[in-house]
Amino acid sequence: MINIILAYFATMKLFVQQLGLIILFISTATLAAQDNVQTVGELPDDVFETSGLIYFNGNLITHNDSGNEAVLYELDTLTLSIQRRVNVTNIQNIDWEAISQDDEYIYIGDFGNNVGTRTDLAVHRILKEEYLSSNTVTATTINFSYEDQQVYESNGNSDWDAEAFFVIDDRIVVLTKQWQSQGSVAYEFSKFPGTYTASIVGNIEEVGLITDATYDAESNRLVVIGYSSILSPFVGVIEHLNFNAVFEGYAQQSLGLNFIQAEGLTQTGSSSYFFSSEYYSRQTPTIESPSRLYSFQIPDVVPEAPEEPENPEETETPETPENPIESELPNNVAVEDRLIIYRDELSHIYYYTITTDKSIFGQVIYDLTGKQVWQNSGEIKKKGAISNHLESSVYYLALFLEDRVISKSFAVY
Repeated sequence: MINIILAYFATMKLFVQQLGLIILFISTATLAAQDNVQTVGELPDDVFETSGLIYFNGNLITHNDSGNEAVLYELDTLTLSIQRRVNVTNIQNIDWEAISQDDEYIYIGDFGNNVGTRTDLAVHRILKEEYLSSNTVTATTINFSYEDQQVYESNGNSDWDAEAFFVIDDRIVVLTKQWQSQGSVAYEFSKFPGTYTASIVGNIEEVGLITDATYDAESNRLVVIGYSSILSPFVGVIEHLNFNAVFEGYAQQSLGLNFIQAEGLTQTGSSSYFFSSEYYSRQTPTIESPSRLYSFQIPDVVPEAPEEPENPEETETPETPENPIESELPNNVAVEDRLIIYRDELSHIYYYTITTDKSIFGQVIYDLTGKQVWQNSGEIKKKGAISNHLESSVYYLALFLEDRVISKSFAVY
């Protein structure tokens, strides 16, 4: 029996590898972020509640959110030390949640709205010329409201919160952070000072909590960042942005991190990005995550699918390794952190086992786009069964431990 199981794992491993290569070739907006996320360092204590991020004039600019001063902090990209503090003298920081820019202005999104009661949503803009010449600046204001919000009463976490926006041509697009439905709606309005009713230009469901966005006009690529309900950060990419259907072509992937409250995102080159995380802590179990800066890459060009050869050779049946389960483990992974998943051929139930002495805080299944398709919200055992119905495809089972995430691919057919 054990030989059959070992052979099954070897065959499934080859199948998953081959299918993964095919999908990488034909997919648009396939993300490589998970493999190349680098921790740049911890952010200064003054910006422990970093909420937005842009790259301008060779430095990073960030700010804190509600309850803090109306100050922009300029950071060195290598040392992360504060180079300047720029005070915006004629406005308050009610709930600054994002920052963006165009050629002429820096824009600050004051539209944090956790409980959905605000009637003073605004985007403030500052002349870059004034920002560069002085440490005290003034702003002009763009006021807006959502075209479909009728109720402004607090009922806890709201679907009218927002932490992301970008500027495109003469328009501003705000992406909501929907606490209840875990989706987002895109609203657009003018970038010129005035009072506007924001119109819907797209929506998406069940992706997580979107917290920032950055748009590149040259490539027409929109990138967003956010986190899941268990604080697992993700990146979403939209190639060839359609302004009238903002989320069309959306592709998402986990960043492979855990207990990171990703907040700010900015692009520094055609394929290079920074994102910042806010300070996070919890009591049981005790977890503390300082405010940090991370970097990652998204490839500029996705390779085209190779042409099929005229006379393809027959694929040889691979030999079964003596111990395929052991061969799947990287040299630097301890034996006790091993995850195995296999299917019962008769019942079609998937059984998993993880050998670890660490606590497990989350259990999630993702599809190949990085979308969460199942989550265990109850007690998570180290050995169990998953009977949730899944369509034929390849999936990843991820278990969130105290210090890392362990994932395993498996196929449903």
